[in-house]
Amino acid sequence: MRTLLFSALLGLTAISGCSKDKGTSSEAEPHFATMTLDEVDKGLAANELTAVDCNGIDTRKKFGIVPGAILVADEEAYPASDLPGDKTRKLVFYCSGPS
Repeated sequence: MRTLLFSALLGLTAISGCSKDKGTSSEAEPHFATMTLDEVDKGLAANELTAVDCNGIDTRKKFGIVPGAILVADEEAYPASDLPGDKTRKLVFYCSGPS
């Protein structure tokens, strides 16, 4: 479980690695909050947050997924209905980083 959560933490710290284009846009980069592995572990155990897996199928087969995570099948377009209806719920997106 800690290995999977560690993967989640890596995804949080390198979330910008999930994007396809890092162009030289003059727009300000959005700020993403980070969480420690222990914070994610406690949040999942307390059912206070939802993990969202943005990895591809090959990465999921190789490393597994966080139990109960929402699986994003297409990083470019996925239905909002896949996300929890509770808009106050904290979502933790994770991926393996750039490939």
